[in-house]
Amino acid sequence: MFEWLFGKKSPASGPIVSPANLASMPAYVQEFEAALERTERLGLGASPVRLVVRKDCVDMAQTMPVLLDYFGRHDPAELVGQTVAIHFALVPLLVRETGIPFQLTIGWMVHDGRTIFQNDEETYRRFLREKFAAWSREGMPFHLWFTSPAYEILDVAFAMNLGWAKTREECEKLVIYQSAHTAPGKDIYHPMLIGPEFFNQAGATASREG
Repeated sequence: MFEWLFGKKSPASGPIVSPANLASMPAYVQEFEAALERTERLGLGASPVRLVVRKDCVDMAQTMPVLLDYFGRHDPAELVGQTVAIHFALVPLLVRETGIPFQLTIGWMVHDGRTIFQNDEETYRRFLREKFAAWSREGMPFHLWFTSPAYEILDVAFAMNLGWAKTREECEKLVIYQSAHTAPGKDIYHPMLIGPEFFNQAGATASREG
């Protein structure tokens, strides 16, 4: 099913070697690779084995039922504001049911021309430094989504934790899927960090923010 593109990383094999033509790849791919480097630079870990593929690997006919089943097990009101909890819960469900190792992605986006939670590296350093004080003062100033090994984007924020969807039908319509092989439309994503460790080290899980 999967085809190696960049390779893998493990303690024995050293870092992933990016392809020479990375600069010619889509902007999201370049930003995702930069986010991985930033994640490591900030001491937030990285997956010991990384799979990257050329072709889209997300089948929404298989993926959507996983999302809708999770949504259906909760009262929509229970999901409002539970940004981190929703994404933490969905990662193992998606991996188990689809076989795709989605990666939690943290950053900001432009939605319908509106910038949502724009941030920079200093924002993350501040939260790592101040922890609970930063969460108390600023709330949740990050957008979360999932990225597949083919750099596909799967975004459930509008469908779940914002409280826009009241039914499974509304939830399905609000899930955003975007292939790396198509030009961005109204939604432009800017990944900044990869993986859950930021929230652990910044104290979000302990403070029950999301």
